[in-house]
Amino acid sequence: MSTTEENLAIIKKIHEAPDYKESVAQYLADDVEWWADGPKEVLPWAGTFYGPKGKEEWSNRLNSLMEYEQFEIKEYIAQGDNVVVVLFAKGYAKPTKKKFESEIVRIYTLRNGKIVRVRSYYNTAAYVSALRSQ
Repeated sequence: MSTTEENLAIIKKIHEAPDYKESVAQYLADDVEWWADGPKEVLPWAGTFYGPKGKEEWSNRLNSLMEYEQFEIKEYIAQGDNVVVVLFAKGYAKPTKKKFESEIVRIYTLRNGKIVRVRSYYNTAAYVSALRSQ
């Protein structure tokens, strides 16, 4: 069983690494559940993805449409198995070049030093608006 401090250290290490994608992959449980808020018909990365391959699919879907120009950690909150990261992000939608910005609240749940669940909440309306051409 990992302590709050150990879990926080893992999440900080992931977010402060030069390559988030590579860093987070090292800590994903085989059955990790990765969830993101939003309407699936507009935001193809919304919904639940399972396992490291599911997380990779989630990343590919997001990164195929959105370009981040800023991704800044604002705060960490940790209690037991849960670590919350509050972020500020801004960028543009690749198809429309329209800008977006949003705070993102990402909740990581860890067990025995591995990430077993991630939930991401953000301003979905800002992302939808950026992707819409009108």
